[in-house]
Amino acid sequence: MPHVEDDQRIKLLRTAFVTYSHSDLATARQYFLDFGLVIEDERPGEEIFFRGWGSEPVVYVAKQAEAESTFLGGAFEVESRDELEKAAKIPGATTIYSLDTPGGGEAVTLTDPAGYKCHLVWGQQKRVPSPPHLEKLTVNYEDEKPRLGKFQRVPPGPAPVYRWSHVGVAYPIGMFQEMLDWYTTKLTFAPSDVLYKEEKPSTCFLHIDRGLEHTDHHAFFIKSAKPNQKPNVAHAAFEVHDFDVQQLGHKHLAAQGYNLCWGVGRHLLGSQIFDYWYDPSGFVVEHYADGDMVNAETIVGHIPAGPEALSVWGPEVPDYF
Repeated sequence: MPHVEDDQRIKLLRTAFVTYSHSDLATARQYFLDFGLVIEDERPGEEIFFRGWGSEPVVYVAKQAEAESTFLGGAFEVESRDELEKAAKIPGATTIYSLDTPGGGEAVTLTDPAGYKCHLVWGQQKRVPSPPHLEKLTVNYEDEKPRLGKFQRVPPGPAPVYRWSHVGVAYPIGMFQEMLDWYTTKLTFAPSDVLYKEEKPSTCFLHIDRGLEHTDHHAFFIKSAKPNQKPNVAHAAFEVHDFDVQQLGHKHLAAQGYNLCWGVGRHLLGSQIFDYWYDPSGFVVEHYADGDMVNAETIVGHIPAGPEALSVWGPEVPDYF
């Protein structure tokens, strides 16, 4: 990959937000409050803008579906308005348009080879982070016990979401290279790990390439759809404070009767502690904590696909994965 300063690709900074439509918006509204998001603004019966407690003005947009519930794409913040102007010249791109979301700003929407929307945004007004009272735990180990006379106490309830971190999509069988080339030649995405099935690449985890600056192990990933499966979004992930907060969020979601997909466990690739749930529309959303950071010097992994590549510990891998 080229050095960042010589890179002609659209330069990404960070994740911004994801957008979905829901056939039952009212049910989705309650679910995402229980999931730990906060409503920043809403247009009743039309659209709801959720945020976390970080600086992003919006991390999840829920729209009223015209028919079936649909994934409407992930949005990534670009380095400057010049990058939006470059993006608007990509074949199939929209012109630059104003964002009608909290924080404002401008955007260009691209369409990848599988038909998924990728939104590039710039100029959003950041909010002042509003962190809940969440302590950074002091851990006592067998040979070192720095926590003396103090206790670990975490209040129950939803797991407060910090930000949206990544999303992944399933592409039609046979499109791996086309999808990988599109995301790594048009945008500053770079592989972190590649999974192989029958010696052919099938899944790739992509980080935002900022040169020597460390970024999340993956902000996006592509995976092959299963035979006879309609390609769709895989899941969207949201970062929470730590393992304890995540576990209490798990307990809260379970108590509300929501449908667990997989968790809690520890991933192998990316190292995140994961907890996957189905939302009321059947989409999978994840709480995660403690993920890896990578940069241009991190060696790209090449690993056979299979259950052992998905988790270090946790429940048995479900059919969904």
